[in-house]
Amino acid sequence: MAIPAASLPKVNLRRAEWIRMIVVGFFVVLAAVRVAPDLVRVVYPLGEFEYVTNGDGVVVTAAPRIAIHKGDRILVGRIKPFDRKGGIVGAGYTYDNPNRVLHVERRGRVLEIHLKARPETVAGRALSALRIGLFVTIVVLGAILFLVQPGIATAAILAYCLANEGPSSWISLQIPNPWRQLFDWYDNTSIGAASAALLLFASCLLVEEPRRQRIVAFVAAALAAALGFLNAYAYQLETYAAKPAAGLDAFYDRATFLVTWLTIGVFFAAFVRARGDERRRIGSIVAAFALASAARLASESFYPTHIRPWENGVLLSATVLPILVVWVAVIRDRFFNVDLVVSRAVVYVALSAVLAGILIASEEVGTYVFMQNTDLAYGFLIVITMAVGSMTGKLRELIELGVDRFIFRDRQARRKALELMAGYILDAETIPDVERALLEDATHALHLSFAGILVRDDDGTFRLRASYEWPETCVVELEKNNALLAAIARTRGTMRFSGKETRLIKETFENEQLTFAAPLFLGRAVNALVVYGSSRIGLELDPEEREALIEVVAHASIAINAIELARYRSEAEAARNVVHT
Repeated sequence: MAIPAASLPKVNLRRAEWIRMIVVGFFVVLAAVRVAPDLVRVVYPLGEFEYVTNGDGVVVTAAPRIAIHKGDRILVGRIKPFDRKGGIVGAGYTYDNPNRVLHVERRGRVLEIHLKARPETVAGRALSALRIGLFVTIVVLGAILFLVQPGIATAAILAYCLANEGPSSWISLQIPNPWRQLFDWYDNTSIGAASAALLLFASCLLVEEPRRQRIVAFVAAALAAALGFLNAYAYQLETYAAKPAAGLDAFYDRATFLVTWLTIGVFFAAFVRARGDERRRIGSIVAAFALASAARLASESFYPTHIRPWENGVLLSATVLPILVVWVAVIRDRFFNVDLVVSRAVVYVALSAVLAGILIASEEVGTYVFMQNTDLAYGFLIVITMAVGSMTGKLRELIELGVDRFIFRDRQARRKALELMAGYILDAETIPDVERALLEDATHALHLSFAGILVRDDDGTFRLRASYEWPETCVVELEKNNALLAAIARTRGTMRFSGKETRLIKETFENEQLTFAAPLFLGRAVNALVVYGSSRIGLELDPEEREALIEVVAHASIAINAIELARYRSEAEAARNVVHT
């Protein structure tokens, strides 16, 4: 009976997955759009007026050299609506108007103050560019983590990442009122919700039961909405309505302070409850969030009175630490049960992007410097492009070596173990030796959970004859007309979870834990089927490990044929000796 060929599976995202990708993509793009334009400060320095006001527009600190004094109140209502953007109140800065005229109230008198901004230093501009790059990086990493493993905890991390950078003043130059206020509402709402998002993440470390996590998520979402609205409304009153907002700011600060201390308590409780490796992982995450929070608090407390702009940039750059530590936990300890193949791909892409960014920046800077001194700028650009292109293959090998040597060292050890197995399995003297190598040695080397060998009987049926930790949910017998066996016999290939074989393996074994299946040949016929699986959800073998395991199974077939041939020759020789006798 002819068995119809299986068609290639169609990968279709469900409606919820499409919606999740669109929503996350929207917020990632919005986050990049609101901060990336500030990279213009690399060539167009920001002007700093060196004063800071409270929510009522009253100057709380000012540099000695400027005309505004501590205690003056800036009359925001006398500023043109178009100019009411970041820098009019709060920390004074500007891109477009370094010579500013402000009306201030000083001891009952209204004065017209002429201010001249001090250009941003080179160190400050470089750190600001670095901060923008770090912000985009952590937002992308947070989005990837949520898309790979959607859940309450990963959603909290993404919300925290989206709130790690203040409003962009360059965008404020381009967007007129009232549309500009929409960006300000979003910026200040996300910033206000950051503390609640961090509390939710800490709660997920302490509360593991899904129903309770959902309850905590609803509470945290309500708290985030309240704090975000309060922060945004205070900014709206202060900047656009020109009304006092210091009282709301003070209430917001007290509320955020209480939420922060509650978060610290939850983190501490999660740390105390944890044991072993889990305590180490949670401890490192807590330390990273604590350091980032302390850096932001120091920035808010001491800038610009006691620290310089570049020092403030260093403090704010510490916000990248928590998401990096979380990803280290994902990569090393399978935090959030993220698949190792996905983790390795993310690291590889991230390192490739960093290296590409360095090369592009070096090329642009080198070309610019060369152009300022010679008339051969285009020739220089061509030379750099050719040099980079000639090194592309080597750079890829270097990145792969670095990823596997310093980050995924266990993956490198697995491949080396498989290489050794592919060598010594050829020297096996008995069939049990081959089976032991395929079942126990390969399972341990790859950190898999179970393995089995299904051997063909005389009637064509494949039955489980040897196994290691074989689960009860897996089948132990395959009929001779099975589609998977027909496909193997037809192609003499290895089933590796690719193309149509994916559906064939799934339908044959009906077990989502299955990771790998390959045939053992005796002569030209498929004599047995080797199957590997993992108790962890998701694929556990990367492409290089699959190729190495294919080689091991192929060498096992060679060893089995050599053993059978030796046995046949021994029996034939024994039979001839009997005849001669």
